[in-house]
Amino acid sequence: MEPAVCFPLDPQQRKGIARRRQQTRDHRLGMRLSTVLWRDEGQTENDIAHLLGVCVRTVRNWLRLFRKKGLEGLCTLHYQGDPGELTSSQAEQLKKEIQTGRFRCARQVREWIQATFGVAYSLSGTKRLLQRLGCSFHKTTGFLFKAKRDKQKEFVQKYEADRPAAGAATRRYFVDACHPIWGLELVYSCWLLRGQRFLVGMGGGRKRLNIVGAYCPQDQEYLDLRVPKGTISAAQVIELMTRLQQRHPKTKKFILYLDNARYQHARAVREWVEAQKAQGVEFVLDFLPAYSPNLNLIERLWKFLRKHALQQWHATYEVMQAAVAKVLDHLEDYREELATLMIERFHLVPEIPAETVPVWGK
Repeated sequence: MEPAVCFPLDPQQRKGIARRRQQTRDHRLGMRLSTVLWRDEGQTENDIAHLLGVCVRTVRNWLRLFRKKGLEGLCTLHYQGDPGELTSSQAEQLKKEIQTGRFRCARQVREWIQATFGVAYSLSGTKRLLQRLGCSFHKTTGFLFKAKRDKQKEFVQKYEADRPAAGAATRRYFVDACHPIWGLELVYSCWLLRGQRFLVGMGGGRKRLNIVGAYCPQDQEYLDLRVPKGTISAAQVIELMTRLQQRHPKTKKFILYLDNARYQHARAVREWVEAQKAQGVEFVLDFLPAYSPNLNLIERLWKFLRKHALQQWHATYEVMQAAVAKVLDHLEDYREELATLMIERFHLVPEIPAETVPVWGK
């Protein structure tokens, strides 16, 4: 059971509730989640009841449930609906089969139900059944299968063990490079009319902005070096570390988490690190396990940058640079969104199954 919840909600709670309301297809859950959000905004119970077309007692019950049992308690509906012609055990068996990812369309689900249980559904009836069972049609999530889960687990354990104590003269940064290409990151999803084809102009991909950045999860500090022409090399890595040292002259130890790019292992970088160590400042270059962008916190910031600066047309390369700068130079304007994105929680790659479940019907 979740701990009791009190108003006002913190930004992270509001973000989670709003996202859940947006994703749910059950209007009953939408009404409950709207009640919590509107109450947090200062709406009265009477106003909320009027907006939703329910009695005030219902609104009070939902708020009481949220305060006592949290979000999961509020979103638990004791009436789950009729699964149709399937028994409860058959419905559970179907849900387990769906979890294998073998169905690419509702037609395959309908054929499997008929072949397995001898129950005939229409295509529209199958889609309604899937919705009642809590299923949705969405993209799979890819991961780099060459990554080693045990190596990633070791890194996370070491990362937690190396967490600096409060007030310690140690700073930790996730370092990585990003390469926005003018006119080549414009394909995105949006609402359009049914059958409408919306064309987005694209560039030739010959101009790109190279960025090497550092993000500190201790205080959300971000620092970068932008190279409009040329490539990222050992010289840029050294300059970035120099800027970190200049910004924090009293810090005696910097831990940098890097992704094993070749220029990060250059002799010039190692020699610079040794020279700083001789002067009493230690730079620890901690390389992530191979094929593990999921462990590099700054990768989330690059994804955020693409969403807010690059998924729109820029007339010139210089305009794209300005759009990138508008985001990266003013991250404080996105504080609420970044608070839930840049948290120190890492998803490890799954164990690769011995054999995959074949697509139904093939």
